[in-house]
Amino acid sequence: MTKKVSMSEIATELGISKVSVSKALSDKDGVSEELRNKVKITAQRMGYRINNSARSLKTDRQYNIGILISEKYVGDNEAYYFSVCGEIIKKLDAYGTSGIMEIISAKTESDLILPRVYNEKKVDGIIVLGQLSCDYLILLEKITIPMIYFDFYRQDSKIDSITADNFYLGYQLTDLLIDRGHRDIAFVGSIRATSSIQDRYLGYYKALIENNIALKLDYVIEDRDEQGKFIELEIPKNLPTAFVCNCDRVAFYLMNKLRSLGIKVPEDCSVVGFDNSLFSTISSPAITTVDNNVEKMVSTAVKVISKKINNPQKTYDRILVPGTIIERDSVKKIN
Repeated sequence: MTKKVSMSEIATELGISKVSVSKALSDKDGVSEELRNKVKITAQRMGYRINNSARSLKTDRQYNIGILISEKYVGDNEAYYFSVCGEIIKKLDAYGTSGIMEIISAKTESDLILPRVYNEKKVDGIIVLGQLSCDYLILLEKITIPMIYFDFYRQDSKIDSITADNFYLGYQLTDLLIDRGHRDIAFVGSIRATSSIQDRYLGYYKALIENNIALKLDYVIEDRDEQGKFIELEIPKNLPTAFVCNCDRVAFYLMNKLRSLGIKVPEDCSVVGFDNSLFSTISSPAITTVDNNVEKMVSTAVKVISKKINNPQKTYDRILVPGTIIERDSVKKIN
């Protein structure tokens, strides 16, 4: 049987007091952020497990975080948000907290029914993973427990959010294509669907403006309907030399569509995406994409929700996480 590790053993290992270990593991004030992280890493390495049942009796907290995802984002096992949810749950575990995922069905969303994890008082805070309808978000914003938005924001909301720096990344990705000689560049994504898609489009548009390239309305291609379901992509009659897709999944679908029309990537046109997801590597050729730095986004989100639970009045506003362009084989340099 594995020996149970105590706080005293962690304190001895680090040469600090047991009180400091307790404060660090409970996310209480009185220790520096550097020491807090050091204690948590050491506790995880030594196999320390927090007894949340005992803690709940003492503190009247559940030590659970609800992770809400719309069902439109989890249509299959390759869904981007499934992998992000797994990363959040792993990171929460290092904080001695569990993550409870709840998929918000289309009916729950349209009928404005509050999440079960909230109604049944199972969680101390909520992370909303991916954008839900405006009406549903307004409903959520009326509840009384700490909450943050992940990978999107709502303009009129006071809820803190963690997102990739989508505007700048959209600008950089489009600028890369322009640097490779492209001037007929389309954007694939329904720009009213989410704040992330809209910001990526605005970054794309800024790059066009800076390089004196006129925006062609038929080069802005819808990829989903009002319910967020993917639709058939309409390829412009005058084929662009490059496409900026709002995510790798759409880039993958686009490349399949082009292939069915006898159009080769990158020989006939270039394609780029966002997310550095599975779709960017299983495609042929592999897709040049943006790595959103999900690890940093997740660690920031977990840190923020943990702090908000301890201090619900604390606000962080909108936190932008920088990403990186990953160049692969889907872009061709042209004259």
